[in-house]
Amino acid sequence: MTASAATAPKARKTRTRKPRATAAVKTVKAAKVSTPKRPSTAKLISFSRYVQDAKQRWAIHEFEINALVSDLKKGFTIVQPQVQRLANQFKN
Repeated sequence: MTASAATAPKARKTRTRKPRATAAVKTVKAAKVSTPKRPSTAKLISFSRYVQDAKQRWAIHEFEINALVSDLKKGFTIVQPQVQRLANQFKN
């Protein structure tokens, strides 16, 4: 046997972890705060056109709501007989 094999094994040392290197802190540049600029009056619509647009949008809204109500009524009339049949079946 060799001399190194004849010696007793040394006690195992526990390894301590080195602290992680702290990551470099990134600096965030502050956004420039500027006062908002007033929009050009050339791009704005007149009050009468604004009212007309609001009325037109409301008319579209009413049309869509009426279409929704009619669709719901149709769906109810289609489903109602089947629901009644199931209810009668569970009663008996």
